[in-house]
This record gives sequence, structure tokens and C-alpha cells, in this order.
Amino acid sequence: MADPSFPASLVDLPEPELPGRAWARVAIITGGICGSDLHLFTRNTGPSPTLTGLASAFPFVLGHEIAGRVIEVGPDCPWEVGTRVAVDPCLPCAARGIDPPCANCARGWTSSCLNLDSGLVSGGRSLGYTQGLGGGWSDQVLAHRSMLHVIPDAVPDRGASLHEPVSIACHGLLRSPPPDGEPILVVGAGIIGLATVAALRGLFPACPITVLARHGHQAAAAAACGADHVVRTEEGGAHFAELAVITGTRVVGRKANVMLMEGFPYVVEAVGAPQSVTEALRAVAHRGTVLLLGAAGVSEVDLTPIWYKEAALVGSIDHTADMGPAPGLAGGPGRHSVDRALDVLAAGLLPDDVIVTHEFALEEYRAAVETAIDRGGANAIKVVFRP
Repeated sequence: MADPSFPASLVDLPEPELPGRAWARVAIITGGICGSDLHLFTRNTGPSPTLTGLASAFPFVLGHEIAGRVIEVGPDCPWEVGTRVAVDPCLPCAARGIDPPCANCARGWTSSCLNLDSGLVSGGRSLGYTQGLGGGWSDQVLAHRSMLHVIPDAVPDRGASLHEPVSIACHGLLRSPPPDGEPILVVGAGIIGLATVAALRGLFPACPITVLARHGHQAAAAAACGADHVVRTEEGGAHFAELAVITGTRVVGRKANVMLMEGFPYVVEAVGAPQSVTEALRAVAHRGTVLLLGAAGVSEVDLTPIWYKEAALVGSIDHTADMGPAPGLAGGPGRHSVDRALDVLAAGLLPDDVIVTHEFALEEYRAAVETAIDRGGANAIKVVFRP
């Protein structure tokens, strides 16, 4: 089903063998379409050219937001056939069979593994960018036992792949935890922004949450997920006046170049676009924190607030065990971010009937991708495949 005008094709591939004794074969229940996947369909290869050499092994099987059911296990894989599992797509040292592990994996920082470009098992830093392992946009995927997390019964199949963006948010928030009870601004109400709202409600429930949303359906979803305030962006930065009312401060600057004089102590940037990064920095309080979850790449942003406000800029990627602390239901030291995310989903903090707006069969891959790209026109939030 190749289409020369479209950079993906639906193909039949040989069923791969398990790479080792500790691996499992998982039949896909739900595979999500991530914003990073869409870079391939909008004529660029990712958020940053710095990562191009690490990202994948062309051609690769797409899909890293993965939930499924175990259908085969190796002799050293403890999961039972039939178990529903969330798959951490990262392939750090343990999954690649590297022993002793790299310095970062030895510290427990598997999201920062130094061997993600090793080519062992497969090229590509994670599932969704590999060869011979399958992916979320397929019938099945292969995963090491360390990558599997049991899905609670309270999480329905339809929303099971949402664990991946929620895990991204959980790990990011625990990289530099916000003070519980302090107001937080989330810039962006796409899936990462909404997953952040859910993660905050699970990890730091006393924090009042304000969400900055571009589209009306995103604003409605943010309210449904429990945001205390939802502000729609306006041309020329007029929405900063509303943010100032919420924080009890004032706006300084001229025309579109404005910022809050005393803004939010903690801001999460959840889009990755130059304008959203700039807005996050301009909205943060003096000596506050801006957490980058939107995977921003090469872009032009206003860095003035970092030095003028002495703000901290924190980066985060992927999934790992975090020490915490976190006072909410998904708290506890040393827990993996995927397990925290599954607790958030089981508690209904990211309702799948609101978030999963479109479902497609694999054969409808082109319509699925086009729907995910046309967020505003299609009122799409999370588009998923149901093989």
C-alpha cells in the first residue's frame, strides 16, 4: 500500500523472533499517535537536528504509545500470557543486554541511557523508531521484561496507551518538583498539556492549575480534566491580562512583548513551539521554574526572563523511576513514571471519553495521521489505532 506522496506505508512483515530469554511478544490493544510522530508527515525529521542520528533506523515501524496483551514470553520473562501491559518504549542498557550498564543506567536514570544509539537489538533509541521489534502502529510488538507494566483493571483498553504521555508528565514534574500548594501554569492544552494537568492532580493535588489553551475544544478538555482556570490565547498577547488577574500581579511591556512582573512560581511548557516557550518564560515568577515538556528544538525564543527573573529552565525526556517526593495518590519514592501514570489513569484523572477523540484501524492510517495533524479543524486531541 505504498504511496509515494506519503512517508508511511502499511506493509506485511515477517513475525520476528524474541531477541532473548527475557523478552515478550505483545498484541497491540491501542497505539497512540504522538506529536513527535507527526514531524515525519510535516516535512521535518524531529524537533532537533541534534538527535537525528540517534532517533531511528530507517525504515522503521512507527508507534511508541503502546498498550497491549502478552501473547508469548521467553523463559526468563515473568509475565503471564494474557496480561494487559503498558510498554515503556525506551531501550536502555537492560533491554539491550548491556552489562555492566552505562553510568546513567547504573544511577537509575534509564531515560538518560548513554547507549541508546548502540544499535544492539535494533537501531533506534526506542520502540516506534526500530526495526524487527514492531511498534504501536502494528499488530504486535516485542518488549523486554523491564519495559512492561501491568495495566490496572480500572483502565479501559480505549485509554490504555495514554500512559505514555502521562508518564512523560510524571517524570518531568519529579525532575524538579513544584512546591505543593503553589499555583502552576500549563502552557498548551494538547495531549501533553492535558496529561500534565492529570499528573499534577495525581502527584500534587493541592496546586491550583491554570491552563493556556489555543483551541476551544482543548479549553473544554482542560476544564473536564480539572484545571482551576482555563485561559484562551489571543493575538498580541492580550491573554496576559487575564493571567495577571489570576496571579494578582501586573503586566509589563509593550504590545505583544509583555510579561508578568510576578507570575507563576512553576510553569510547564507543553507545546514545543517558539512562541509557547517564550510565553512560558514570560509568565514565570522571579526565581520560578519552567519545565520543558514540549520537546522544543532549534528556534528563536526570548531568553530575557531567565536572567532578569533568575528563573530556572528544566528539561525532561521519556520515562524512568523517580525518587519523588510527591504527596498525591501516585506518589512514593522510587516508583517508575509509567506505574505512576497508570495510577493516574485508574483514578479517572485523564478521562478517555474526553481525551481519545478519534479511533482508526491500521488500514486507515492516512486518515488517522491527517486527523491528528488537523487538530483544530478535526477537534482532535488524541488519535489512536485499534488494530
